[in-house]
Amino acid sequence: MPSISLPFLRGWSRDPVAVGLPFPSSPWTARRLAQATLDAAIDGGGPVLELGAGAGAVTQALIEGGCATDQLVVIERDAELCRILEQRFHGLCVLHGDALQVAELLTAARIASVSVVLSGLPMRAVAPAAAIRCYSGAFGLMPQGGAIIQYTYGFKSPVDPGRSPPRLDATFVGREWRNVPPMAIWSYRQPPHGSARSSSRASMLND
Repeated sequence: MPSISLPFLRGWSRDPVAVGLPFPSSPWTARRLAQATLDAAIDGGGPVLELGAGAGAVTQALIEGGCATDQLVVIERDAELCRILEQRFHGLCVLHGDALQVAELLTAARIASVSVVLSGLPMRAVAPAAAIRCYSGAFGLMPQGGAIIQYTYGFKSPVDPGRSPPRLDATFVGREWRNVPPMAIWSYRQPPHGSARSSSRASMLND
């Protein structure tokens, strides 16, 4: 099988805005993202959902972290990367399409619920209306209390929790300095029913 970085680089060359950067996450970042995602998963909520799986660096870390392959669903818009994912991870549910249309893709795949969402989408480069639709669709697939784990190369939250519906509680999980460039991890949840507040706070853990 070719080096993971080569198909990822080709995917970036075909659609640099969608991929974000021309190289995959470092092993340290992949493991840290996997841990944050699995810690946030709701028992019995359904499979783990990864948006923008690329060549599978974080997918591998999720499996190594204890997520069964048949309890993992990934969405990837690049056809070559989808083939790489299917070859690397036998039995993995790979959905080829635009992860910004997450609700439509999972409905077509007859997946009614997921336990947590991990997003590698470059949300800072996404049009606000598309970002709102994506996040709204993702939260609609999870039980109450479900989380979106989002990673970004920026120093600020890639999603403004106070401006765009759905209203969100945002938590800064930490920054992985061993990634090039350093990677920030955020967790977003919807406030409990009846609460209109949104907030952003920094976690004291794992920074």
